Amino acid sequence: MLNFEEFQDYTKRVLKDHMPEELAGATIRTNDVTKNNGLVLHGVTVQPEGSNIAPTIYLDGYYKEYEDGEKLEDVIDRIASVAEKNAKAPAEIGDIAKSFINFENVKDKIIMVVVNTEKNREMLAGMPHQNREDLSLIYKVTVGSDERGMATIAIKNEHMEAWGVTPEEIHNLAMENTKELLPVTVQSMNEIMREMFGRDGMPDDMAELMFEEMPMNQQMYVISNESRINGAAAMFYEDALSGLAEQMGTDLFILPSSVHEVIAVSTDMGDPEQLAEMVREVNGGEVSAEEQLSDHVYRFDATSRSISLADTTMEQLMDKVSENTQNYEATQTMSEGNRPHHRR
Repeated sequence: MLNFEEFQDYTKRVLKDHMPEELAGATIRTNDVTKNNGLVLHGVTVQPEGSNIAPTIYLDGYYKEYEDGEKLEDVIDRIASVAEKNAKAPAEIGDIAKSFINFENVKDKIIMVVVNTEKNREMLAGMPHQNREDLSLIYKVTVGSDERGMATIAIKNEHMEAWGVTPEEIHNLAMENTKELLPVTVQSMNEIMREMFGRDGMPDDMAELMFEEMPMNQQMYVISNESRINGAAAMFYEDALSGLAEQMGTDLFILPSSVHEVIAVSTDMGDPEQLAEMVREVNGGEVSAEEQLSDHVYRFDATSRSISLADTTMEQLMDKVSENTQNYEATQTMSEGNRPHHRR
């Protein structure tokens, strides 16, 4: 059986033999892509001759199929089929790739996304962003969407410099555009469950009985956007949170469910440390590493219309980061001391 590195090399070498004649001149490369939270995926790009678009197919999942007993050539056939399907980019993606250098062409397509600061420090160093407690707002340009999701290009420092704009200008545009392109949604968990069971065929009256209304300050509310993609950024739209807090008559605790949504509850609903423990348990068992946002709980103060950490403080978090770094460096030093040195 091939190891993963051999699988990558083999895929790169034979993929063209599994694709149609019109892709015979394509350039095929392997590359590593760092995703959210530092997750590294290993891909193969297929750039058709004469095209400036090169779709990437991630090989990690295909290698797992091979490990699980799928025939190697069958796996390569599936990779080739995906490459062929995506080789011709939608016109809108090709157009924006060509005109990306012109700020006027992209300024109305800039949106904001929220990520974990500590887990993305290396990525954040190369892009405009705003820190909000232990989170950071980053910015992307939307280049199309379909039933599979939304295609975006992350804005890097070099883009911003080429456009001649400031981080503040990028942020202000993103705040306005995201409201329009990805409107905020606020739904009670009961409402979501009723809709879900209704789609499965449950009669409305039965669903009403199962999920009867409760006082607002005893319910959980899911805050996201209409696409349910990268909707956690909606937690930074004070108007939506203020409206919910006003109806409840209390401040809010915000639980980061994932990068796609957050859950808001009344501050009457529990202790922030206990809620944070629940968030950690969910992250540990139910949310993929790439989609995790934070292990902490936030408080929305309805009076000041501001968000802050509820179960800890930034000072405490920085102390932990510093402590972990010192421990890591000490371990590295010991390991290096015990390891033979080879000089050339």
